[in-house]
Amino acid sequence: MPTPRKQFRSPWDFLLIAMTTGLFALFGAINYYAYSTVGMILFISIFLIAAAFGVYGYSIQNGELRILRLGWSKDIKLSDISSVEFKPNAMMGSLRTFGIGGLFGYVGFFKNRILNNYKAYATHRKKTVVILTKKHDQIVVTPDNPEEFVEALRGELK
Repeated sequence: MPTPRKQFRSPWDFLLIAMTTGLFALFGAINYYAYSTVGMILFISIFLIAAAFGVYGYSIQNGELRILRLGWSKDIKLSDISSVEFKPNAMMGSLRTFGIGGLFGYVGFFKNRILNNYKAYATHRKKTVVILTKKHDQIVVTPDNPEEFVEALRGELK
């Protein structure tokens, strides 16, 4: 039996690609036509901060689930996880209560009828995996292969 994969990419859905590209083009055009130093600094700052908080992948290693960011990671101890389940479209109908909702990711606190309140570290609204912690927090992640990710994470939780 092959060794389960421990590294997973975080693919972008069409809406995330369109929003990130569109906002970049809009801010770029505004700065081009109304050039100002303050505007350029604001434009660059917004995109650098959003890029730093974006999600670029997931790694299961050293007793932790690592949510990979730009130069850092958000780590969740596997011992804090009580269950993991692939729930396609679990983010459907969500409202962002705090966070980033479409610039380099869907990251932060959200709420919907399916999950109620949850944290998201996501980039694809259909490939949603819901992680329940022992503190009853719900965390949504979106690996490139949700079924394989769930299998690998469950294997580490045993």
